Amino acid sequence: AADLDALIVPSDDPHLSEYPPECFNRREFISGFTGSAGTAVVTATEALLWTDSRYFLQAEMELSSDWQLMRQGEPGVPELGMWLAAAPPRAAAPG
Repeated sequence: AADLDALIVPSDDPHLSEYPPECFNRREFISGFTGSAGTAVVTATEALLWTDSRYFLQAEMELSSDWQLMRQGEPGVPELGMWLAAAPPRAAAPG
């Protein structure tokens, strides 16, 4: 885990159930966001949550100030895959 640059925490369970059992509510546990759609990404310096417009208000109310809401589909908000591809690895960090 020492070489991990980002932890991706999706909403779904390993079986891709429409409504996962409570024991698979990993994204809710880590972020506090209870909506049924969203993906959390945690790095050493950031905590971000991607969700769609159905959940913008809910996410604003449930996420702490430690989290950045990534409003999926809004102008200027990169898709999760694009953000991950553009995020610099730790070795590229200045310092």
